[in-house]
Amino acid sequence: MSDKPKKLISKIVFGLVSVLLLAFAVYGVVYYLYYHYNEELTVRLTKDVIVINDLISTMYLVRTNNGYIAIDTGFDKAIVKRGFEYNRIKPEDVKAVLITHSDPDHQNVGELFYKAKIYFPKEENEMIENKTPRFSFLPFIKNSNYFKNYTLVNDNDSLIIDNKKVKCVALSGHTLGSMGFIIDGKYLFSGDAFRIKNGKIALPNRRFLVMDIEKMKRSIEKVSKLKGIKYIFSSHSGSTADFAFAVSN
Repeated sequence: MSDKPKKLISKIVFGLVSVLLLAFAVYGVVYYLYYHYNEELTVRLTKDVIVINDLISTMYLVRTNNGYIAIDTGFDKAIVKRGFEYNRIKPEDVKAVLITHSDPDHQNVGELFYKAKIYFPKEENEMIENKTPRFSFLPFIKNSNYFKNYTLVNDNDSLIIDNKKVKCVALSGHTLGSMGFIIDGKYLFSGDAFRIKNGKIALPNRRFLVMDIEKMKRSIEKVSKLKGIKYIFSSHSGSTADFAFAVSN
C-alpha cells in the first residue's frame, strides 16, 4: 500500500478515535452532573419559596393554600422531577406557571405541569409571532412558545392565584418581552432581567445574550424604584434578601 492511502486511513482512524474520546468525555461529564448534583439541586429560601436548580437555569416554587405557583419550568426534565421528589411535591400540585420569557431554559419542562394554568408575557408572544431573531448575529435563531394553551399578560396586570397576589412587571432587554412577577408585594422574580453580583443588581457579563441593552438599563432603573420589595430571585445569579442594598447603585 502506498503512503497516500496509509495517511488517509490514519487520518480517518484518528478522527474516529477523537470522536469516541470526546463522546466518552461528554458522557462522563453528564453522568457526574446528573448523579452528583444533589447538594445544589434544591433549597428552601423562605418558608414559602423553594428553588430548584437544574443544569442550566433555576425555577422557583411559591407555596399557596392549595398547591404551588411555579416561576418558569427549568430546562432538564429529569433534574426538575428529582427536585420535586426531594421536596415531596408532585408536578400536578403546581396550579399556575408564570413564564418570564421564551428562552428554552425557562420553558422546556412545561409538559410536566399539564394541570397548571400558564401565564405568558404578551410582548414576548408578539416577538415570537413576528419571527424576531433572538440574536442579531444569528438571524436564523428564533424563539418559540412551547405551550398550546396559555393566558397572555401585560405590564401592570394583577392576578389572584389561590391566596397569592401577583403583579406583572415588564422588564424587557434580555428579550423584548421579558417580564418579572411580584408576589404578595414583596417577592420579585426577575428572570434574566439582570444579574445579581455581590448582592447588587447589575448588567450581565455576556452582553451577546441581551437583545436590547438600553431597554435592560431602563428595566433596572424601573426595578430600583419599586416599593415594598424585600427579596429578588433571579434565574441564573441567585437571590438577595436585601432589596435596598441591591438597588443602592
